[in-house]
Amino acid sequence: MPRYHLNLFNSADTYDEDGRDFEDLAAAKEEAIRSSRDLMAEHVKAGEPIDLGHRIEVADDAGKVLATIDFRELITITNSKAAAA
Repeated sequence: MPRYHLNLFNSADTYDEDGRDFEDLAAAKEEAIRSSRDLMAEHVKAGEPIDLGHRIEVADDAGKVLATIDFRELITITNSKAAAA
């Protein structure tokens, strides 16, 4: 099973030194998306701003970046009142 590293780039960049085994790249990307949404939810619950410039990079065991999960791509904000006006 391949090993992937989910490196978080936010106000304190965190490199996943150990990595985790995932079935494939798609499974690693799903975990990166879930983790990104969890981090954003924590900020919302704490009343803190979400920086849409943050991201998680999925890298292989050699350090090659295979996918980038940008926070801005995972959130949609609508205003139904503005649309009705």
